[in-house]
This record gives sequence, structure tokens and C-alpha cells, in this order.
Amino acid sequence: MMHRRHFLRSAGVALGLPFFESLGTAAEAAQPQRFAFIYTPNGYYQKALLPAKMPAGHSPLSLTRTLEPLAQIKDQVTLVTGLDRQFVPGTGVHAQCGSCWLSSSPPQESLDGGFPTNTTLDQVIARHISQDTVLPSLELSTNDFADNKETKYYECISWYGPGYAANAEKNPRAVFQRLFGRSKGGPTHSILDAVLGGARSLQKRLGGDDRAKLNEYLESVRATEQRIQRAEVVAKRIGRPPLPEPQGIPEKRGDYLRLMADLFVHAFQNDLTRVATLMIDPERWDSPRMYHDLFDKPENHHVLTHTKGDEAREKLTQIDRFHMEFYAYVVRRLESERLLDSTTLVMGSGISDGEQHNYADLEVLIAGGGWKRGHFHYEGKHPLANLWLTLAQSTGAPQERFADSTGVLSGLHA
Repeated sequence: MMHRRHFLRSAGVALGLPFFESLGTAAEAAQPQRFAFIYTPNGYYQKALLPAKMPAGHSPLSLTRTLEPLAQIKDQVTLVTGLDRQFVPGTGVHAQCGSCWLSSSPPQESLDGGFPTNTTLDQVIARHISQDTVLPSLELSTNDFADNKETKYYECISWYGPGYAANAEKNPRAVFQRLFGRSKGGPTHSILDAVLGGARSLQKRLGGDDRAKLNEYLESVRATEQRIQRAEVVAKRIGRPPLPEPQGIPEKRGDYLRLMADLFVHAFQNDLTRVATLMIDPERWDSPRMYHDLFDKPENHHVLTHTKGDEAREKLTQIDRFHMEFYAYVVRRLESERLLDSTTLVMGSGISDGEQHNYADLEVLIAGGGWKRGHFHYEGKHPLANLWLTLAQSTGAPQERFADSTGVLSGLHA
């Protein structure tokens, strides 16, 4: 017999429900876990981000100049600092810090032309918690540069496996249509039924290994069919989409970021997916970007990290604050939809100091998800993978190690 909760979720009704006073916290407690990962490129300007003194262990969060935009959500945010990754010589320093930020491969395991890319954390988690959603995961990017100056390693943070990037969607309209679009006809009979007849006769002529491959293929067909069926159920339930269909990419940078965030928040609310990634911008790239309402002309973020002088440092600080303001916006959106407690919202970069290309002493922000609040600072050798292992295990995934992890970060979960 199918468990009622599993049935409700497979039917697409595990929603971000409003709070009902008569039910207390029961409606919220039943919500599934969700994870969103936001990536910022080129590191941060350290002197404006970090407090002058950082005692090891747990302490209250200090609102430095860069972190000031988090003031209204300070009690909902965790800052983790002092975590390390290892750069593997032979590939671009910026390409590797972005493409391998969430990778499950240890540094010595170069499976992809010198890159230690492998199934990333978001995909590991998706395979565990998104088995009964319409979309296993949602990959987004606000890289609207028309030029293609770099390879996929500079603008892809989600990977299905070594060399297989989960290419991100950049156009909000395409994301909307994927989430809330309507099917225009198609076969009404089972996809699996259409291939089963030939498969059964073929199966008799196959050896053991080939029969296993055929069964694996049929399972993938069945999974695809089930997701199509869920999408049809969800489309009927949602009815009118929860926001107007975007016309394309907004002109202002802040509007673009917020629209993409709204889309994955609505995807969470309607249980279309439970895992999302958003790459704010690609690594390096070296195309000037217009930061509306910050500067009068386009600025090159990567070049600024290598430019001496107070003017460049001030611009870097303003860009970092701009990204913190966006993070605060997403936290408030999740909170307004009663999703924050069930969602772990992560933001960080694959390098700490953009000028030095420093892979050590990384900073990661976490909100929601029941994590202990404040500032956790780690001294000595503590791989970033320890944090990723901690997040993976919080879902119940049978993950004993992650990349070069040495253990979970104790005390982080409330």
C-alpha cells in the first residue's frame, strides 16, 4: 500500500502552504526539505567582509560593511569561514573554482580532462529528495553576456557527472514556460507500453549484462513517464501561474536577479522541484557589467579584483554588498511564503580573495533549514567538503564521505 504522504507528494500537492492558526506548526512540519545554492564569482573583498578579529568556533555574527545589508535577517543567517579547497594544477584557476565548488571529487581525482568535476552536491541531494517531483533540479544563471569568452567550466556549477554539465537556463521566460507551461497534446497512452512489447521479445535474446542494461533503460523510461504525469497533475492543480510570464531578460541587473529568485521560490512553493542552483555571473569572463543604481558605467568585476587603489576596493565592496542585498531579498521571499524553515539557502564563491586566487579560507552563507545561527570560524585544515557532507547527511542521504571531507561540522545544526 502506498503511504499517504508519498501519494500526496507524487500527486504534486506537497505545497508551501500558508500558516493555519488552528493547526499550529503542523502544516509547516510536513513540508519536504529544499536546497538552493547561489554562486558569486571572483571571491570577495576580504577587508570589508570579515571582522578584524575572528575567534575560532561559534560567535555572534558581526555585521561588517559588506554584511550590513543582512541586518534585518541577521537572526536567520549563518556565516561559515575558514574552510579550504585544493587547487589542482593544470587547469584555469577561475574555471576550477567555479566548476568544482560543489563537486564530489577529491582534488587528486581528475576525471574530466584535468578537472576534478563529478556529481555535484546539488545533484547528490536531488537524487535523494526530489525523486517524486516534476523536475529533479532546476539550474539557473543570470549570465546574460552575449559573448562566449570562456568555456562551460567558467559558468557551470552543477554537474551530473564528470564532464556532463547541467547547463543553466538564462532566460526567465524559458524558465517560466518550463515550470508553468502547458502541454500541447501528445500521446495519451503509456510511453512504456509502447516499447514493452519489443523489449520483452528482445530480452529473451540478451545476455545477463545486456538484460540489466535494458532493464535500466526501461526504468529510465518509466521515470520519465511518471514525471510527465506529475507535470500534468501539477498543471491542472496550479491552474493560473502564480506570476505573469516574463517577456525576457529584464534590463536592470537587480530586477534580473530577483526575477530568477522568484521563479525558483515559486517552483519550491508548488513542489515542482526541491533543489535549485543560481550562478549570479561566470568566473573571470572579463566583459564589463552594468550594475544599475551602483555605477554610472559598466564595470569589470574580475579586473577590479586585480586593480590596486582605494577606488577599486570601494567598487568591489559595493558589488559585494549588492550581492548581499540580493541574498537578503531571497531570504525574505522564502520567509514570506513560509518556506524558509524547510529551505537551506547557501551562497558563496569558489575562491575567497579574488586578487590572490586564494582557495583557502572560503566564506559560505547559510539561511533557513534549521541551522544554528551566528558565525562559525574554523582554524587549521577544514575542507569545504566537510560542510557539503554535513548538508548531504542532513537529508538522510547515505553519504559517508564527500570529495576530500574528513568529517561533518559538528554543532552546525540546531
